[in-house]
Amino acid sequence: MHDQQSIIVHFKGWIDSLEPIHRLTEQLREVLDNNPLGLLDGHEIAMDCSHGYIFFYGPDAQLLFEEIKSILIKADLLKCTKAVLHQGTTTEIIISL
Repeated sequence: MHDQQSIIVHFKGWIDSLEPIHRLTEQLREVLDNNPLGLLDGHEIAMDCSHGYIFFYGPDAQLLFEEIKSILIKADLLKCTKAVLHQGTTTEIIISL
């Protein structure tokens, strides 16, 4: 997987339940199922639910981001969000949503 690019979505803001993040990741997985642009690798949530991360991998982080961007923007639980696109060994793009 070393030739894969990645996107790490970091969100802040307390959530009172894990259900919204599970619904969001299911929606993202549906978009990416059988899609050559990439895959959702999972998520991590802080023990106090104050912030978390969603991880994506694919051959082109920019194209993958364009595919999932509208879903991330519409997600109510993703306040104060940024996406970090890792493209190869030297390029990192930070996008605020």
